[in-house]
Formats: sequence, structure tokens, C-alpha cells
Amino acid sequence: MLVWIIIYSTLFALATTWALVSIIERKETAYMHGGVSFTDAFLIGAFFLLFIYISNMIVLVRWPRSAILYDLAVVTGLAGFGLYRETRYKLRGVFRRRTLREEALNLEWNIAKDPANAAYYERLSEVYEELGNKARALEAARAAEKIDPQRIRNGWRIKHLEKDLSASARGQRRGKAP
Repeated sequence: MLVWIIIYSTLFALATTWALVSIIERKETAYMHGGVSFTDAFLIGAFFLLFIYISNMIVLVRWPRSAILYDLAVVTGLAGFGLYRETRYKLRGVFRRRTLREEALNLEWNIAKDPANAAYYERLSEVYEELGNKARALEAARAAEKIDPQRIRNGWRIKHLEKDLSASARGQRRGKAP
């Protein structure tokens, strides 16, 4: 009986630790917020593995009938943590887009007050590109280059945006999404 308890505790601890580390790593890279370093993931996984292994052994030996409830609580907590992380990153993305739209409106207002400032147009081009509006980004980059043709970055941005727009136009002509 003790051998089965050890085997079950080991497998359950490994599975839950793998799920925790995969939740942490996937959420960080899926939403482009950088990744968790291997050292941090290893430390989190090691402590979680030891905690689950030891606590599962104690519950299985002391209260065998409650072991299923304990394991369900651990799995539910893990699922809740995954949902929490997913929701947090989606909300952060929504707030980021709203902040970018507000910044674009503010830049357009500043451009109306000072139309000879190339830095406003340059930043507006960056904001529109982050928002996914490549046509308006190209328009702002061309205006920035017209005001200040000495900046190499404006020329590079125009070439980059024209290339992206032509690639998306070719994809739409073929019936593909950009």
C-alpha cells in the first residue's frame, strides 16, 4: 500500500508542477510580456513539487478518504490560477490598446497646435503601427519625413510600412487574411 501512495504522490506532484510551470511560461510568452527565466521557473517548480508531494503523502496516510478532495482542491486551485493569469493579461492588453488610442488622440491634438514638429508625427506613426493601423502609420511617417528629412529612422519606417502594406494587399488579393 505504501508503494502505491509513493507512486501516486510522485506522479500527481510531477503533473501539477508541470501544469504550473507551463501556465507561468505560456502566459508570459503568449502575451509578449517577456518570459520567466529558467531559474525562476525551476525554483517555483521545485518548491511546488516538494509541497504537493509531502502534503499529498500526509493526506493519503492520515486521511485516505479525504485525499480525493484534497487533490481536487489542488487541481481547482491550479485551474483558477490559470484563469486568473489569462484574465489579467487580456485586461492588460485591453488597457494598453485604450492607452494607445488616447495617446494617438493627444498627439493629433498636439499636431493641430504645432504642425511643424516632426517628433509628434514620428511618435504618432509608432502608435498607429502598434494599434495595427498601418495606413495611418505610413501617412504619419511620410509627414515626419517631409518635415525632417535628415532623420534616417523616418526613411526606414516608411520602407518597413510600405513593405507591410504591400504584403497585406497581396494577401487580400489572394483571398487570405492580412
